[in-house]
Amino acid sequence: MGSVLVSHPHAAAVANATAAALECKGCLAAYFTGLAAANGTKSAWLLRLPQDRTPSLCNRVIEGVPASKLRSLSWVESAARAVSWVAMALGMKAPSPYDAMFTLHDRAVAALPWPRANAVYAYEDGALQTFRRAARLGLVRIWDLPSPHYSTVEAMWREEYRRWPQAVSSGPRIEPDWKKKRKDSELALATTVSVASAFTRSSLDGVGLQVPVTVTPYGFPIDDFLPKASLGDGRFTVLSVGSQSIRKGTHYLLHAWKQAGLKDARLRLVGTLQLAPSFLGRYEGLYEHVPHLPRRNLTSEYQAADLVAFPTLCDGFGLVMQEAMCCGTPVVTTRCGGGPECINDGENGWLVPDRSVDALVEVLRWAAANRERAFQMGQEARRRAERWRWGQAGEALASAFCPSNLI
Repeated sequence: MGSVLVSHPHAAAVANATAAALECKGCLAAYFTGLAAANGTKSAWLLRLPQDRTPSLCNRVIEGVPASKLRSLSWVESAARAVSWVAMALGMKAPSPYDAMFTLHDRAVAALPWPRANAVYAYEDGALQTFRRAARLGLVRIWDLPSPHYSTVEAMWREEYRRWPQAVSSGPRIEPDWKKKRKDSELALATTVSVASAFTRSSLDGVGLQVPVTVTPYGFPIDDFLPKASLGDGRFTVLSVGSQSIRKGTHYLLHAWKQAGLKDARLRLVGTLQLAPSFLGRYEGLYEHVPHLPRRNLTSEYQAADLVAFPTLCDGFGLVMQEAMCCGTPVVTTRCGGGPECINDGENGWLVPDRSVDALVEVLRWAAANRERAFQMGQEARRRAERWRWGQAGEALASAFCPSNLI
């Protein structure tokens, strides 16, 4: 059986699961990533030491990948972040930490020695040089696209700027030309594409793609987010987690909340507010805002909520949606992300048309009037989560992308 080289700059959960599943099937060549350590090693022990202060470091302990196949380029990740931060602090023009990290990681992987492999699995923004080398070697090139194609994102921004110019303080957020050219070059080199949702796949329909696209939803993090034991007796609570922005549909949620006019209820927004202050002033006093919460504190937020609202307009896959479902809290979302891959409408959550204030109002009012039934839907959401863990997701990816299935 052939083998796959996996490359990701910062040990994301989907990359970790993919590498582990490939190893389980006997077809992992190596896993190149940033700061990481194989479970059971001294390095893993060191990463777990400061977990009270920096619990995110525990996410860098990789399960299922032996130390002999894990290539931790921690120096690349650290250097990229440091150079970008220093340059920005000095007022110099520099790429963001994200861009610096992905670009430098890509160049490092392309330059380092590789074990024998039949395929390379790399991620958008961090695949160009790696794919060029793989193409020279005649290897299969799997491109993971975690977000919708940039042309779809740009179209969304233009439409929302036209509809809600008062909600944004600047014009549509468009990728710079150099970054779009890089993405185009990576896609042109790919021999197959991996996405997490049908919405992301549909964003490729208009770009003349000639290679196959595989849809594999992300796994639910059921061990990190535990279900609520019972329905709370406090105020009816709707929660929204993540960047509170145009792209996430926060402006539609605020308008729907005001229109719903629920009594003795609260709307809680967790995450940075990226809407114009003058626009937010229209809803002053109608919502609570928490700028930031550590990930370890989110479980209690999800458990305390009756409903999580995620009315996204353009997402690859909304992880907050999965986190809420793991906690036994139903989600109302749109089809512009991973909603259809996780939710059966009316059974364990709701799928509403994007940009529909009326549909959001209807769900808000129903959930407030039927809290016990909404709680039962949340329990069904947890059961749905338990049927598709990261192990199953990684296994599906490995089955699709082991070289025997691609050549």
